[in-house]
Amino acid sequence: MRRVAIVGSHGLYANYGGFEQLVRNLVDERSDNIHYEIFNPRTNSLNDCAVDNVTLKSSIFKASGFEGILFDFFSILRCFFRNDTVLLLGNGAFPIIPLLTLFKRTKIISNPGGIEWEREQFGFFAKLYLRLCFKMSLRFADVVILDNEHFKSHLPNNRFIRASIKVIPYGGTIDYSLKTTPDMVNKYPFLKLNYYLSVSRSIPDNMVRELCHSFKTRESILVVISNLSSSEYGKQILNEFSNEKNIYLIDGLYEKPVLDLIRRQCKAYIHTHMTCGTAPSLVEMIVSKRPIISIDNPQNKFTLMNEGLYFKTFENLSEIIEEFDESDVIMTSDALVNRYSWVDVVSSYQNLLQ
Repeated sequence: MRRVAIVGSHGLYANYGGFEQLVRNLVDERSDNIHYEIFNPRTNSLNDCAVDNVTLKSSIFKASGFEGILFDFFSILRCFFRNDTVLLLGNGAFPIIPLLTLFKRTKIISNPGGIEWEREQFGFFAKLYLRLCFKMSLRFADVVILDNEHFKSHLPNNRFIRASIKVIPYGGTIDYSLKTTPDMVNKYPFLKLNYYLSVSRSIPDNMVRELCHSFKTRESILVVISNLSSSEYGKQILNEFSNEKNIYLIDGLYEKPVLDLIRRQCKAYIHTHMTCGTAPSLVEMIVSKRPIISIDNPQNKFTLMNEGLYFKTFENLSEIIEEFDESDVIMTSDALVNRYSWVDVVSSYQNLLQ
């Protein structure tokens, strides 16, 4: 039995982002010869959740912000000497790894989650630290997993890199169990209309505010699903755009059947993420096989394999929407959808973990 610790996510069955979806699928599709030890922050207490071959450990720390580094740091200390492999999701606590490897040879697999030092939310010294952590992972981890092919362009000279580099994206699945009923329309009245959809976290580099502003003077309908009330940035968006008749702001929707119904019914999806890699929200829309309009950057083009429509500015986006005709848009191909099979993603991870 291979013992594998997973550190750095918001824990098992958490509603958050790509890492949490990955952890959920690693557990749900787990191999019989892997035992997972998963660390949950204090905001996700699942001590009474019994899953075969899975041990849950709780922490006194949250998994985000500065506490997130402490959460990762102490989780690594707790698990390093009793597991064969540590899967580290995020690199914030990586500087402890070289010290620990002096005492025990534990396999380290690191997924940095993106080029974090490019995000606007971080200050100068935080960006320096995150860049240092990324470089240390390339030097001291056994495997570094990148979720997007474009991130290879950020790798330093090959002489510096000792880790094996693997590109494994996130997977996607869509729940088709719900139908558009009168009750659903009563709760979400835009379901009976032609609407554009955007799903993202409320952080500046996802440009949610700019997207809403571009629809403010339009007749087209925009639905934004985001954790708006969890940040000052999101609260500003709520204050500024809540009274716009053609903009529907949904603050934190985590019921997957409902979320997937809204995805399946949209006229088109608008993707505004600038600094993420293979964004889980974009993958879910690929699997939904709805038209996709994405901001033009290398990560998104790699994710979409150049399928979809692209805009460089929000003025350009307005032009696309003005001329948009769903009948003229080619839906995502079966080959692209199959690329994001969770079965294949989990298999790729398990091959490394074992």
